[in-house]
Amino acid sequence: MRYCLIVLSLFFGLSANAQLCNGSLGEPVVNINFGNKNSAAGPLRPGVTNLGYVTGCPLDGNYSIVNAAFGCFGSSWHDIPRDHTGDEEGRFMLINATNAPSVFYVDTIAGLCGNTSYEFGAWVANVLKQSSCSGSGTKPNLTFTIETLSGAVLQSYTTGPLLEEANLTFRQYGFLFKPDINTTTIVLRIANNAGAGCGNDLAIDDITFRPCGPVMSANIDGEAGFNKNICSNNQTIMTLGMTVGPGYINPVYQWQISTDLGNTWRDIAGATNTSYIRNGTNVGTYQYRLLAGESVFATIPTCRTASSPITIKINNAAPKIGNQFINQCIGGTINLAGASGSGGGLSYLWTGPNGFTSTIRNPVLPNIKSGDTGRYIVQVSTTEGCTASDTISITAFNAINGSFSGNTVICLGDSTVLTAIGGSQFEWYNQTRAPIGTTASLLVKPFDTTTYQLLLRDGAGCADSINIPLYVIKPPLVDAGPNRTIMQGNSIALLGTISGQNSGFVWSPTTNMQQQNTLTPLVSPLNTTTYSLTGYGLNGCAASQDTVQVRVFVSIAPPNSFSPNGDGVHDIWLVPGLETYPNATLSIFNRDGQILYQAKPYFEGWDGTYKGKQVPIGVYYYIINRGNGEALLSGSIYLIR
Repeated sequence: MRYCLIVLSLFFGLSANAQLCNGSLGEPVVNINFGNKNSAAGPLRPGVTNLGYVTGCPLDGNYSIVNAAFGCFGSSWHDIPRDHTGDEEGRFMLINATNAPSVFYVDTIAGLCGNTSYEFGAWVANVLKQSSCSGSGTKPNLTFTIETLSGAVLQSYTTGPLLEEANLTFRQYGFLFKPDINTTTIVLRIANNAGAGCGNDLAIDDITFRPCGPVMSANIDGEAGFNKNICSNNQTIMTLGMTVGPGYINPVYQWQISTDLGNTWRDIAGATNTSYIRNGTNVGTYQYRLLAGESVFATIPTCRTASSPITIKINNAAPKIGNQFINQCIGGTINLAGASGSGGGLSYLWTGPNGFTSTIRNPVLPNIKSGDTGRYIVQVSTTEGCTASDTISITAFNAINGSFSGNTVICLGDSTVLTAIGGSQFEWYNQTRAPIGTTASLLVKPFDTTTYQLLLRDGAGCADSINIPLYVIKPPLVDAGPNRTIMQGNSIALLGTISGQNSGFVWSPTTNMQQQNTLTPLVSPLNTTTYSLTGYGLNGCAASQDTVQVRVFVSIAPPNSFSPNGDGVHDIWLVPGLETYPNATLSIFNRDGQILYQAKPYFEGWDGTYKGKQVPIGVYYYIINRGNGEALLSGSIYLIR
């Protein structure tokens, strides 16, 4: 009971001094914004206002719903280029008030949650210029009243005179009210207390009702605050906490997360306490907020309030190369290299022996001396404050001149032996600086062009290093092109391509082929032919081959008669060349449209029979579908005996 009294005392204290919510706000239950380009324009619902509706600049006792207003009444009003939110073609209510005080707006608001504090707010602007009405215009003076359906006043607030301003300015006016547990619908009344005179003109927009909860203060790992920047490589499990002030009788909670800077939020499963354990994530900006509400309304999203978001920004770690070891002969040059990242804004700080310092990424140590031997440390820092360090251990040796022998150009799949010349101790490394051998000779079989490093030392500790690039020649990529089709007697170009290293190519066969030394030769095969394109590798390395088929169709000339009388001459009605069309269909009909013979695909002619019996002498008809998209062929056949 003591808790309830504290809540009521807080509420009624707010009633005496109208104010906007300074606690946690929920999403608007109601937002009367008068529409935008996506909603129909026009007057308010009947009964909402006693003002007359007009379009354009309203006269006394009238209003309009507009998205902009310019030059009203000889430009005695401010020009209004947009509504207060800047919504695309967003509208607002433009009012030229009556000459006597009156209630000009009444609306019934449903869908509230009982026993929940609400912030009522409205954005209002005096549209009269300071110089208009001889500088003494009548000031709008609004009273907002919240009532129950039975007429009981829950809260009322008067703005006082709204002064003219040098520039049109929307200001929000509002207050808190709290219906009882059984009140979910209220009546909003807006009255203008100003009377007659020049002026008393206003614009009103975005009338909202939003749940107002207690103040919520955040802490991260017990430290107060709503923001934290962390380097990705320094992430630990974090505890996000939210202290919720008094105001709820039986509260329920739900944590939410947003990964698009608060545009969308989603519930975190199981996160229903005032603290949340956060595990490590990828680089990015993550926002967390706590929703709170009375348990009786837990399933109604509009009854909940939300804390300000806790923003956790996970920044890219500073880049690292890894510790390095560089041996150099005295008198030589060492190029130090700091790590680079995908983004800009990195800074570098080098320190080393003999007071060496540098702030560039890749400083140079010329004319190495024995005293330059030692550890060089580079600290790399990002603009977000993430740092990483690498150590380069340098040893200066007396110079020796090392070399090597062996092939440096090989075919893919081949191996070669690299042999060190000079020195007595050897270290071989691949291109990732991984050690791969310690003998004078090294058998290698790379699959791609690569660079090996050879470090040679002599008995006195003098050393030299050699980078050995080994080029791997891969077979060319050969494509003979798409299959082609032509009519017999015509020509067509093949569309071959070769990419990669090659020393030439050849087509086969070359019969009836022109421009055979190009990748697009012109061919005129008499019959369907398969051509092969062979690309030769460099240095005698492996060749590659691909094939393409040119299908040859012949012209069709069906005979118009035949005599199946058994004399061995024209006993079969054949269609020369139709066999070159693999998808061809032949159908033969009598005068009644009855199919006497059908071949699909076509491979033999008609012998003048139907179901094993000879058909009568006469005229028959055929339809040929060559199956290649060309027009059907049709005609008649005269059968004689």
